[in-house]
Amino acid sequence: MGWQRTPGGGGQDGESLLDGSAELARVRAVLALGGVPWDQLDDGVQQVRVKLLDARAAPGKDPIRNWAAWLTVVASRVACDWHRSRTHDAALRERLATRWADQPPPEAEDQRVLALAVAGELETMPVRQRQVLCLRYYADLPVHDIARLLEIPEGTVKSRLHSATAALKKCLQDKEVI
Repeated sequence: MGWQRTPGGGGQDGESLLDGSAELARVRAVLALGGVPWDQLDDGVQQVRVKLLDARAAPGKDPIRNWAAWLTVVASRVACDWHRSRTHDAALRERLATRWADQPPPEAEDQRVLALAVAGELETMPVRQRQVLCLRYYADLPVHDIARLLEIPEGTVKSRLHSATAALKKCLQDKEVI
């Protein structure tokens, strides 16, 4: 099922979702010109395909009259989104690096032993407890952000944190690490 072109050049039905080589080449070119790296172009093409599926499935919308123009605009928006997410990720990495740079590295043997023991105990904990502990103490997120990320009430986060820290403390005491 290829793209069906009308004599006016503007009416493809979109059935094959970028199977035509000209349309695929256009989308890849727009993404590349938008600064998306070569190794991520296929991901960008997939995002355009998803948006095409969404556009076709939307009830009550006007049909797309010029597929070439639509694909070009959507591909350029995908490239912009890629830059936004890359900037956001870089800012997050920078904040985390700054936060960890302020803390002196553990040099004492006791601290290393404790860090290894905690890591080992985290692996044995239930997923729900491990999630809240890691988000709270490793990612340094406040309770309300953890609740929002996990889509659970703040009270549940607090309860899980309390039970997880108590269980972790007991295990470390039993092993005489602390």
